[in-house]
Amino acid sequence: MPPVSSVTVSESNGLTFLDVDNALATARISLFGGHILSYVPKSDNKERLWVSPHAYLNGERPIRGGIPVCWPWFSDDHGREKGALPSHGFLRTQVWKLIDSKDDDSGTTIELSPSFTRADGFENECNVSMVIKVGNTMDISLITENTGVAPFEFNCALHTYFHVDHIQHTLISGIEGQYKDKLDNWALKATPTPYAITGETDRIHLAPIKTADIEVDGNAFTQVVSEGNDSLVVWNPWQSAASISDMDPFGYKHMLCVETSLTQGKTLAPSECHTLKQTIVPR
Repeated sequence: MPPVSSVTVSESNGLTFLDVDNALATARISLFGGHILSYVPKSDNKERLWVSPHAYLNGERPIRGGIPVCWPWFSDDHGREKGALPSHGFLRTQVWKLIDSKDDDSGTTIELSPSFTRADGFENECNVSMVIKVGNTMDISLITENTGVAPFEFNCALHTYFHVDHIQHTLISGIEGQYKDKLDNWALKATPTPYAITGETDRIHLAPIKTADIEVDGNAFTQVVSEGNDSLVVWNPWQSAASISDMDPFGYKHMLCVETSLTQGKTLAPSECHTLKQTIVPR
């Protein structure tokens, strides 16, 4: 299906990209991984997403940065030994298809679907699609539908890397309650106030947090609105970035992951549908 007039299709290094340019914003989406790489609202012309300058943009590896799609498990929570199955599932390393696109006064809507949803580690019958709305905000909906005759359990996340001018001048507000600290043997801890990133951070906040704000230099910059989630993940590798092959050693200074997530297991009955949605709101 040819895309609408606001969408241009291009190819580079064997990957296909959709470039959106409408009256309200621009965006870039890679069909490899169904991966959103850029969102720039024209209200301030500032990039909201961060992509590593060393990201593999040739299909050899998942893309570092932007919005990776994690499904049907988060991290290595697949019930087998770590490394036995791909981290974050198998949707971010396959080619997605453009199913539909449309323009209206509120922006451009694009619907994508992966090539397959059954693979080693997840053999259930289901449909998955992603609907992306590019306008004054960016809305990303990851939709899972059980098309089989038996219930199944899954996890997923929109693993968004947000751009910040400098991590040491960045605060997060709107997150409360307890989190699991992956870096401290999954210890349960209280969310700090104020919420600053001062070192390596890998936290699963165990609540269906709906709104979080990223503030830079004391000014609101990006609001993250979540629906259909049971968790919110906050991650920054800090100086461990130097050990990540597709990340600049100092890249951690300009990124912050705030991830709309299902990490505690969601069961879908036959014919049931679930939508995990993240809205990126420029402030």
